[in-house]
Amino acid sequence: MKNIIKTFALLLLFNACDEPITIDSDSVEPVVIIEGLVTDQMTSHYVRVSRSVDFYDDVAVEPVLDAQVSIRDDQGNLYSFDHNPWNNAEQQGYYYSDIEFAGQVGTTYSLTVTIGEEVYRASDRLQPIMAIDSLTVSLDEDEFDDPEDPGYYYEVLFFAREPQDRKDFYLFKFYRNDSILRDDEDDIYFSDDDLLAEEINGIPTAGYYSLGDQARVEMYSMSRQGFIYYNDLINLLQGDGGMFGAPPVNPRTNLDNDALGFFQVSAVVSEEIAIEF
Repeated sequence: MKNIIKTFALLLLFNACDEPITIDSDSVEPVVIIEGLVTDQMTSHYVRVSRSVDFYDDVAVEPVLDAQVSIRDDQGNLYSFDHNPWNNAEQQGYYYSDIEFAGQVGTTYSLTVTIGEEVYRASDRLQPIMAIDSLTVSLDEDEFDDPEDPGYYYEVLFFAREPQDRKDFYLFKFYRNDSILRDDEDDIYFSDDDLLAEEINGIPTAGYYSLGDQARVEMYSMSRQGFIYYNDLINLLQGDGGMFGAPPVNPRTNLDNDALGFFQVSAVVSEEIAIEF
């Protein structure tokens, strides 16, 4: 059987790009949840705005449809965001920039979300990222005896060179044939460069593959704020909740005014490989 705790740190959290974060709360007071992502890719970036609901409600969160959303960078550029511009039923609560733009390394982006008379702000700086040198395919013979996932015997190994002249933090996503791939349904992988040595030689990525599959690895740079946020989340979600455990505390975020979530700004690199052997 495959060991799901790999070299990358493990975070039990839905990724906002793929599946929305679910907040369990029995509070009668709704909490605003803001999840945003700006990258160095030329695209229409998104901000998702929602509110928590009662613990016993049938839905996880309630989308906010009437927010005013904008992002300004420290170069004087202002980007306005429109709610669900393509009128997609699955994009309720999602706001997209009205023009495509690519974030720039070293630039700080500031988010403003206005809901009625309440204003929520956050900022994050776009950090540089290392290149992915290569991916390789390896046959894992132990998986031949795995009754839970028959037919997937190949893993993808990750190679890169991590620069040691700066402090870096990374978020990783893994795909099989364009579908997000995790060892467990709720997993996301992140790391700092203390865990990743200068020579990254064959770290296994998430999941297993079958012959003919296409694998893709995406790597996102993060600020220290983002790394702290994810660390707080894993400590919260993996807490045992016992009588001697510390009381739960909301993760530290770059959002103000008691909002939950995080506004993330990232450089992105990716690499693909066909599963052939």
